[in-house]
Amino acid sequence: MQPVWSAPEAPPPPPAPAAAVGRTAAEPVAEGERRVTVDALRAVALLGIVLVNVAAYRRGAFVSLSAAGGEVAGEVSPLTVVLAALAEGRFYPLFSFLFGWGFAVQDARSRARGRSVTGPWLRRCAVLLVLGVLHATFLFDGDILVAYAVIGVPLLLVRRVPPGWLAGIGATLVLLQSLFTTGLVSLSAAVALEAESAGSIAEVRADEQAHLVSEAVVYARGSFLDVARERADDLVVDELLGFFTVGGTVAGMMLLGMAAARVGWVDPRRWPRWLRAAMVPAWAIGLALSVPTAWLGGRIALGTDDPGEAALHWIGYSLLGPAVALGWAGVIVLSSRTPLGGRVLGAIAPAGRMSLTIYLTQSLVASLVFNGYGVGVGENVGIGVAVAMAVGLWVVQVALAVLWFRVFAIGPLEAVTRAAAYLRWPGLRRRG
Repeated sequence: MQPVWSAPEAPPPPPAPAAAVGRTAAEPVAEGERRVTVDALRAVALLGIVLVNVAAYRRGAFVSLSAAGGEVAGEVSPLTVVLAALAEGRFYPLFSFLFGWGFAVQDARSRARGRSVTGPWLRRCAVLLVLGVLHATFLFDGDILVAYAVIGVPLLLVRRVPPGWLAGIGATLVLLQSLFTTGLVSLSAAVALEAESAGSIAEVRADEQAHLVSEAVVYARGSFLDVARERADDLVVDELLGFFTVGGTVAGMMLLGMAAARVGWVDPRRWPRWLRAAMVPAWAIGLALSVPTAWLGGRIALGTDDPGEAALHWIGYSLLGPAVALGWAGVIVLSSRTPLGGRVLGAIAPAGRMSLTIYLTQSLVASLVFNGYGVGVGENVGIGVAVAMAVGLWVVQVALAVLWFRVFAIGPLEAVTRAAAYLRWPGLRRRG
């Protein structure tokens, strides 16, 4: 499950009196830099998400990227292990973080105007819920929008909690989710071990493989309605499984994002000196540790009868994922302070301004390219070619986003969500 939408920012409040604007008035350029940096983070996350999702796009079956990139009978490959270490389980936490960030920004701006964020936020979450159900049914069953919509509502209850408490609660939720899911997968492996009296783990894996193959056949050769029925049949189970396995991580990262927005984390000049020095080495160590975790995940993707092996993989995946996500965020924020980094991030930032539109169009294009009711190349291209196609799609989307914002002020689906939130059409075209 890969998240990707970050809440569009509310319209800016009226200018504050000179005595009230404080640091923002004194540093207007820095404020602009922070906005571009957050949009660039969203754009990078969109790349990571399409790379992870390409395994499921390609074959339809819900498979691990590290397990041969969607080959339901494949072996672990170096390419997909490296890709999984870089991206798998990293970018849905990052987008959850940015979702919480967006909520904190909207809340602050609403309070500056003397209004409540509650109504607009609830309506925005309702739109996300509808879009998520439609997305999961007709385009991609790895949807995350439903989780954002449901988990996003309780953020209203903690919007007055101090940043330090938000960060502490968020980190605790991430840890508890990791421990809970590790226990579940260990128990599942223990059950498989007990079942060996009636068979073997090889038979368990063969049954799982046969199930994935049957799903892949539907996606490769079925009609649009056949595939939609397949997704609809799995919808409730998939969503519940997502809440049980990553819901705490999503909620925790949202709280961390809220805390970060409140303390100005996007400006590295406000970081402690030790954090600026440690960020890049910590990120690199996290990526290095992710390689054996990804390899293990690919090796046991079809099941394992070793509870220790299952626990080792999941504890690594569920803790390294959020940690490396924050590492990606930190490294990108630091790079924004360099001349080259600032130019590159500024060039891709427009894609982050329309992240909901890009996320859903990624699924739309991929479903038409890989599934049998479209071009149907899923069975005919290897994972390397599929990855190259995913990167190419992202590059085209970035270019189109740049062109879009030369004429328009807001992305098309972002305009729909904002209209629902504020009960007025924001207007697409740029002024002036």
